[in-house]
Amino acid sequence: MKEWYGQLKLEYQVVVWTLIVLLTLVICSIPFFFFGLMEIPQGIALGGGVSVATYLLLGLFNNKDKPNKSMVWTIIILVIRFLIIGGILVLVGWLYYVKGVKAFNIFAVMGGYFISIIIHLILLRKGR
Repeated sequence: MKEWYGQLKLEYQVVVWTLIVLLTLVICSIPFFFFGLMEIPQGIALGGGVSVATYLLLGLFNNKDKPNKSMVWTIIILVIRFLIIGGILVLVGWLYYVKGVKAFNIFAVMGGYFISIIIHLILLRKGR
């Protein structure tokens, strides 16, 4: 297992650790469902899921063989990632504050986004 994990690119290592942390957070936040605060764990799951999906998208188009095309695709994917993340935040804010649908907490969604960013920074500092 250690050899398999060591051969993964940084983007996929971030995805693995983010999924582990998200699963732990969702399991630990089960009591929120009993006290009527369902939007917090659902927001964390939504933010983390979108973050994992966009990191996978970034990892798929990162090509080391053609560095010039890789840079162009990386910029395009980063813009798409930014638009997806911003669009989800706008949608959740609109649902929560305008329509009154209390399905996702906007701050929990933002916290779910930060999980993968923090893990990415930790893995970069650690040197993988």
